[in-house]
Amino acid sequence: MESAYQIFAAEITAKGKGYLVIQHCRTGELDELLCRGRQELLSLGATELLVTSRDPSAPLEEGCLGECRLEFVRDLLELQRDLSQLPGQPQRLSLEPLTRERGGAWLALHNGCFFEMPNSATYGPRDLDRALEEGHRCGFAVVNGVRVGVYELDLTQEVPEIEGIALQKDVCGQGLGRELLWGTMALLAEAGFDRCKLLVASDNESAFSLYRRTGFKAAGIRSKWFRMLPN
Repeated sequence: MESAYQIFAAEITAKGKGYLVIQHCRTGELDELLCRGRQELLSLGATELLVTSRDPSAPLEEGCLGECRLEFVRDLLELQRDLSQLPGQPQRLSLEPLTRERGGAWLALHNGCFFEMPNSATYGPRDLDRALEEGHRCGFAVVNGVRVGVYELDLTQEVPEIEGIALQKDVCGQGLGRELLWGTMALLAEAGFDRCKLLVASDNESAFSLYRRTGFKAAGIRSKWFRMLPN
């Protein structure tokens, strides 16, 4: 199998971030593959270059590789939790389902809430289409009639995933994030699931702390991310 990588350039315009994912790397070709990927990202205008490897035989680690120097940034962790005993129900916050008519508002709020989060993605029309597909339950977090956040659930897997919850910055620190998490877990329990999972960046300290306090346990590392710097 030929060495191969994948480029994710969607965040370059909004944030300057370009992502390189090593899919497969033949022995002795990692330096050259990183160099090619780095040059491609730079040519697309990326100012911050991030890389991970999906090939178990080509793990990445900090240090110099050819023209690059890798600096560890974060682990993307998978956490899981049993849904048989939920911690509580939201008191101030309610969940409003997403509809096609409210799609523009959902995209704008989503992108605003997630903009500064590690490894976050800027959503567009294709992401809205996916959010409205069967097996996905997405929508707004609402407080006193005002939409202050968003949620995304993927029910297509054996263990459903809380793909994302986020609030506007001006309402953070009031315990609403905990209520939003409770509400999404309640939706999954009502749908008949007994467990759920989510992904969190290890450097997203507030989210990671919230999930651990709410009973989520580490189930593994999905990926390790490094910043590519000139050597």
